[in-house]
Amino acid sequence: MTLVVAVSLVAAFISAAIDQPYAVSVTEFGAVGNGVADDAPAIQRALDSPSAVVTIPEGTYIIGDTLLLDSGKTLYAHPDAVLRMADGAAKDVHDFLITNRSHDTGNAHISLVGGIWDGNNEHNARGSDGDPNACTGVAINFVNVSHLEIRDLTVRNPDSFSIRLGEVRHFAVENIQFDHPVSRPNQDGVHVGGFSEHGVLRNLRALTPNTTNDDMVALNADDDVERCLNLGMTRGPIRNIQVDGVYAESVYTFVRLLSETQPVENITIRNIKGGCRMYAINMNNWRFDKSKGAIRNVRVDDVEVTKAGPDNDRPLIIIQLQVQDLVIRNFHRDASDTNTAPTLLIANSAEKNLSLCLPTAEQILDILQHSTGAEARATEFVLPGRPSMQHVAVHAGSDGVIRLEQGSISDLVLNPTS
Repeated sequence: MTLVVAVSLVAAFISAAIDQPYAVSVTEFGAVGNGVADDAPAIQRALDSPSAVVTIPEGTYIIGDTLLLDSGKTLYAHPDAVLRMADGAAKDVHDFLITNRSHDTGNAHISLVGGIWDGNNEHNARGSDGDPNACTGVAINFVNVSHLEIRDLTVRNPDSFSIRLGEVRHFAVENIQFDHPVSRPNQDGVHVGGFSEHGVLRNLRALTPNTTNDDMVALNADDDVERCLNLGMTRGPIRNIQVDGVYAESVYTFVRLLSETQPVENITIRNIKGGCRMYAINMNNWRFDKSKGAIRNVRVDDVEVTKAGPDNDRPLIIIQLQVQDLVIRNFHRDASDTNTAPTLLIANSAEKNLSLCLPTAEQILDILQHSTGAEARATEFVLPGRPSMQHVAVHAGSDGVIRLEQGSISDLVLNPTS
């Protein structure tokens, strides 16, 4: 963390705490923050107090039991307050660093601000798939919450997802840093499950190489909810989500949209920058038939990415699910990227109507040479204030595959609704 950012976060913490006339500190309830004592009981007493606002000063707080936030509660942690899961504390499906109290009946108006939330995955492994009581490995977990705010914090070394959200409405997750020096499989950044809507995910940043070790942002309407890391989640629609600002040096995948029958719709994705080892935008079919999926009205703008790591055949943009009305603009693949992976692959067992604006004439030949079962019509045209562009309209049947091997994409429209 830079000095300017650290100073501003400390100032924000002090200002927020001062501005809360009914705030209490966890130290008033016996928390010591010495990195040895289990401070979870004292912090929970503070959270259960009548005060709507609880603060955590700088220090290292060992968390031996899940912290529970009720409706109408705000927890402010100092930016240098470390909340570290105690060794062996992650035992079953109910164990997280923090969650809301009432998953069944729901909660409302919860805020979690600040702190370094350390899952201590070196000493807290998730359970086994097939065990309905298995520990999920999730660090921060919120289920069935309306008006949720998570911001200005760091998540360190979860065993699976850093932040997991399900059945959340009207939520904001912003200014989040992921610090994963100890890599684990399925280490998503922000993982959003079914029945989630009206949310903003903004300014998400990876601090360490190969972080995150799976999807930085996952909008998964049709998860395998029987797997241990998804226990407590529900399949259902995901709607009206904005993703704005995702930065990583060598992430596995930047953004994933997953659907079998449940809709993922009205999604805006902007400002993705950095390197990915697998995908920039992933709409692959995972365990589903390629004829599945209900992804609609997705806008992607201003992407600047390279393929990080060794050569592989995973395209930067992959579409193997049913998608209607996808628009991608200003997708820039750095010219220094010599990785042989394709820029775009569409192979979803559906009829496809694709319009592309490409920077070079060579890319038109690229599309024609590497697509199969497709008909293309290419023209050159000039947009006001922009250099001459190459335009190609491609139609492909259900067996057709559209593939662009290299380069950037200025504009892409897939299966417009009008």
